Amino acid sequence: MTFIRFTCALRLPCIGATLLLSSAAQVHAQNAQGYPTKPIRLVIPYSTGSTTDVLGRLYAQKLGDALGQTVIADNRAGAGGNIAGELVARAAPDGYTLTLSTSAVHATNPALYAKLSFDTIKDFTHITLLTSAPNMLVVNPKIPARNITELIAYAKANPGKLTYISNGSGTSPHMAGELLKSVAGINITHVPYKNISQGFTDLVGGQVFASFYHVPVIYPYVKEGRLRALGVATRTRSALAPEVPPIADTIPGFEIKPWWGLSGPAGMPVAIVDKLYTTTAAVLKDADTRQRFTAIGLDIGQMTVKEFNDYTVTELAKWSKLVKDSGAKVD
Repeated sequence: MTFIRFTCALRLPCIGATLLLSSAAQVHAQNAQGYPTKPIRLVIPYSTGSTTDVLGRLYAQKLGDALGQTVIADNRAGAGGNIAGELVARAAPDGYTLTLSTSAVHATNPALYAKLSFDTIKDFTHITLLTSAPNMLVVNPKIPARNITELIAYAKANPGKLTYISNGSGTSPHMAGELLKSVAGINITHVPYKNISQGFTDLVGGQVFASFYHVPVIYPYVKEGRLRALGVATRTRSALAPEVPPIADTIPGFEIKPWWGLSGPAGMPVAIVDKLYTTTAAVLKDADTRQRFTAIGLDIGQMTVKEFNDYTVTELAKWSKLVKDSGAKVD
């Protein structure tokens, strides 16, 4: 009898622990089944007026409509997107705090910043890729250059005087400028802006002189004659600006193509991840969504959860090498 009592005493805590785990799993399953029951916050790592902001607000509206719940676009600009990155990495993994992950925050910044308060792979649940877009090199009309060759000649004749803007250190416009510096052997000066709308105002006004920026945002200034386009940073022409040649026609292999995805904190329930993935897949197949994304120059490129996780790892390696090879620094 003593033996029997002793065995039960050992097993009861194990049974209790099993019951607790089972109960917790059931709670997670129930929460996921009813998800979402309240508004979702989509953290956007850059300021209003940026490509990330335009995309994020459009996606938030479409996702909210599909889920039958409000999705709030929350701009948290600063530190090259790291403020938003830390906020989401530290959030509860319940599916109510998500972020528009970017090639800058999740692939470039780990190499660009000496110390980050989060790990761009381990601290996030990467759900799916959404879109990508080409950058376009533009200059203020005061600059006497009408193509890449003339711009390089001007920069060499005026070392350090040609300034180019971005929406923060580590962003694709910054990396494109650093790549041009490296491959062309020129000295141009990076000027990061927390609010890119102010940067565009200064660029048009002639306080700064150039920018690599996403075609959907910068091209309207070109069409209005306020800026001059010299090339796109992809190996093929942009459908939105077919008359602008690729920089790669002059500098073979030159390409900087930023991307955006959907991510959340690490540890999100599989059921919620699956629901966000399948809902997003439907959103990206929607004819109106595709038309609106295409109209602003975005290329839809959805991936499965596994594909996107593998992609973030390979992109981290690729962009880290670019940072190292270019010698880029945080300004």
